[in-house]
Amino acid sequence: MFKTTRYILALLLLGTAVLAQAQKDTTLTQEVEVTKAYKPTLSDANKLNSMPTIEETEHQQPTFNYSINSQPVFSTFSVNPLKAAIVETTRNEDNGYGLVRAGLGTTFRPYGEVFFNNQNSKNSLFGIHAMHLSSFDDIELEGGNKVDAPFMKNEVDLFIKSLFRDNVLSVNLDFKHDAFNYYGYPLSAVPDPLLEDDQTINYFDTKQSFAKGGINIGLNNPTAEYDDQTISFDFTYHYFGTKTEQREHYANFELDVQQPMTMGVGLLEGGILYTQASDIYLQADSTTGNRSQIIIYAKPAWFIGDETANLKLGVNTWFAMVSDEDTEAKISPNIRANWTPVPELISLYAGIDGDYISNHYSKIAYENPFIDPQHDVMNSFQKLRFYGGFDGKLSPKTNFKISAEYAMIDNQPFYYLSEALYLEAGYNPAPSIVDNTFKVLYDNIDRLKLNAEIFHASSDKVDLTASVNYYSYKLDEQEEAWNLPTWDANLNIGYKVNEQLSLSADIFLMGERKALIIESANLYSSAAAIYRSSNLETAFDLNVKGNYQITNKFSVFAQLNNFGFQKYQRWFGYPVQSFNMLAGISYSF
Repeated sequence: MFKTTRYILALLLLGTAVLAQAQKDTTLTQEVEVTKAYKPTLSDANKLNSMPTIEETEHQQPTFNYSINSQPVFSTFSVNPLKAAIVETTRNEDNGYGLVRAGLGTTFRPYGEVFFNNQNSKNSLFGIHAMHLSSFDDIELEGGNKVDAPFMKNEVDLFIKSLFRDNVLSVNLDFKHDAFNYYGYPLSAVPDPLLEDDQTINYFDTKQSFAKGGINIGLNNPTAEYDDQTISFDFTYHYFGTKTEQREHYANFELDVQQPMTMGVGLLEGGILYTQASDIYLQADSTTGNRSQIIIYAKPAWFIGDETANLKLGVNTWFAMVSDEDTEAKISPNIRANWTPVPELISLYAGIDGDYISNHYSKIAYENPFIDPQHDVMNSFQKLRFYGGFDGKLSPKTNFKISAEYAMIDNQPFYYLSEALYLEAGYNPAPSIVDNTFKVLYDNIDRLKLNAEIFHASSDKVDLTASVNYYSYKLDEQEEAWNLPTWDANLNIGYKVNEQLSLSADIFLMGERKALIIESANLYSSAAAIYRSSNLETAFDLNVKGNYQITNKFSVFAQLNNFGFQKYQRWFGYPVQSFNMLAGISYSF
């Protein structure tokens, strides 16, 4: 408790100090009016009459979604990616075609990134983004072993946007490739059998890679009012493959209809999701094979009211056909009330809903890349979620948001490591070996989440975003919500020193978590399992970035990652790389 209080107080004091400094700065004479708290700007449906601007350094306001499968995803491995170009309509000057960035970091960490945008006409835009980042660093494990922990990230994105009357048709092609090692081992020194060349006991020191390519096609009208008649659709397909030969096809088609009625507005969101994974271990019959699922969903609702006060009444329905599970139908309410007593100043909301969560193969692989590559994870069902809160403005420059939610979830997956005696190869005594890839167990969970967020923008000099979350869990069978924190927080600060120099810092905190090892007598034993829990300490991560503009086209940048010098564990037995640096040069054209 003392450590938690200390971290939160330090975060709040730092944010308060920066906020106070921004208030005192007499040079900040330009007023910035923040109109609606945390609401994204939709500019796509305007005429594409100017080239997009790509900013060198950028702070993004946080999204307010929280995955129950929480994990530290702090980017000690990479620079913050630049956002894809945003279509702007207020400038007519030529801002160029794109940006090239290249750099090199400690432990041979090459980095390169390219943005290119071409406005073919007033109503269409074409763009390409490509990025590479890799590292070949060593990491010392908790047991004292120094292991290879290389990684590589490659991304290529191509997008086309065209305006048809008030609708925007978008086509996105993307490909990403991630490579890494199963380098982790928890608590103790790595057993000798795992250090032998070409060992086949588990995946320790084995290379893995993920490759994912896909397409997204969408049509929508982002300027439509709440009572306009609209029809929009979104289609996504991707193909996912691993070095260990698992494959996945994923396709999702969604249609949204908004139809004004004599009283109110009728809403319908519906679609179909299909996935198929191959070469995975099927839990239903303990064989290796294929798993497919088809999920048909429909979410009809009725909307009444106006922009000041409104109410949505509806239901969410799903019909799921999964090859290794029983066919099932699910239903949940979909009710939300909004009230804005003082427009542009404060808004209140409350609601009840639910969600059917498809735990398809690639979703789980990206969520926890160190899971057993043959995993077959059951779908989850958030049968009820009660939520409410309010957001608004403390001043023309400061927005805030406070919310609470209580969710009841069936079949929530939790990750653990298994341990057994290795009786083969004549070792005496037989060593006890922990698998360093995670397996999955399930439980029903009730989760309470409290959230507070604030965003402050002081002219074009200073911006600050802070967020604090508190979580409480109640489970049916498990003693702990394995790997889930009781709190987390982040603070993002950007400061423009002058026209040439800009600085920023990201601070991430995550409270203590409980990790699990399940021990059995040996790999083939049917004896009762022994549960052993371990503490994962509070994670603290500080990243500092700077950019210096040399000319209108050339600039240099530098980034200090994990400046707190803490090798926290993002997953049990897998510490992150400690302090590292990256520097380079940018050229806009």
